[in-house]
Amino acid sequence: MSDKNTKEAVSDLRSNDKVASFSSNIKQKLSEFMDAAQTSATDIVGLDIGADRIKLLRIHGSPSSYMVSDYASTPLPAGVIVKDEIKNPAAIGAALRDMLRIEGITAKYAAVAIPRTLAIIKNITVDKRFSAEDIESRAWIEANRLFPDLVGNIYLDFTITGPAAPGSDQLDLLLVACRKEHIKPYLDIIQQGGLIPKIVDVNCYALERALQLTEADQPEQETVALLNVNLTQSSLIVLHKKQLIHAHDQTIDGARILNQIDEFVKAKRAEPGMENAPIVVDDASYHQLLQENFLSHLRHAVHFFYSSRSNITIDKIVLAGDCATIPDFATFIAKEIGIKTVIANPFENMKISSRLNKEDIEQNTSTLMLCAGLALSRDGE
Repeated sequence: MSDKNTKEAVSDLRSNDKVASFSSNIKQKLSEFMDAAQTSATDIVGLDIGADRIKLLRIHGSPSSYMVSDYASTPLPAGVIVKDEIKNPAAIGAALRDMLRIEGITAKYAAVAIPRTLAIIKNITVDKRFSAEDIESRAWIEANRLFPDLVGNIYLDFTITGPAAPGSDQLDLLLVACRKEHIKPYLDIIQQGGLIPKIVDVNCYALERALQLTEADQPEQETVALLNVNLTQSSLIVLHKKQLIHAHDQTIDGARILNQIDEFVKAKRAEPGMENAPIVVDDASYHQLLQENFLSHLRHAVHFFYSSRSNITIDKIVLAGDCATIPDFATFIAKEIGIKTVIANPFENMKISSRLNKEDIEQNTSTLMLCAGLALSRDGE
């Protein structure tokens, strides 16, 4: 990287807005929006901006002694997010500000995630003899080659993921970019809520972080998938030997599924003697309802993984997201595709502050995986 033309090209690229600390791990953050000063981990809250509500968590401590020190959740006005597109950042920011005030949360910084569909993710190789400056230069030159019409309008981050092959003199470099126009609404929400945007992650990496936490004691050779099903989108990420090997998002009308399930449960509970009876997939009509609403989506997600990884078998599915609250949903998935399925609980090995409503958190564990992954973001790691 020493020739004159290359250095001039790099200089031109650096005039673009670059918002990353390039010694960082991309699995910890996509971008920083602060100066180089270190931030205390306890200053950062994970903020999950969902289709119908925002959720917030703050977690401090080390992996052996994590504690949930702040938790809050509040609904959003109708129409502020439509099909995952943020239409009214000001209204969401106001809801965030009110939530922080009501709950007495005094955090300074926030970590947030964008959908994987908004990120551009590429893998390249670099010479392992390159200096940190050379690697940074190579990343921006590659970005200019890959996105010649976008490079002035993107945020970019990268990380070295390891050697390209055993004994190779090349390193694998992961590039992650996103259009500024896609990130701006998230920054506006955080700032109008009274926080400082510190970390922008990609949802698959935040979910991976949370899944690694829940599966810390699992055998290294086990292949574990996280199926996160929300109101408008489902995400399937797969860890093989504790490494992320697959991440794919699909659109889904989770809100409609939840509404139909709710109507079924109400009708069932209205039957004589069924007021407190559990809703289970052994009920033929309930099983059929789940089949009609979710089975084809589930099979597509799993088959899409196996189409590219036919030599790997998923040993377990961890179910998370808004739809994980559907009665007996994990049992339904296990029966239909023959894979052990459990409900996600990122707080199983965590303490919960006595100031918080422990019962409320425990009732919503499966819906907080993304938020937990963001709360575990650490500046400078």
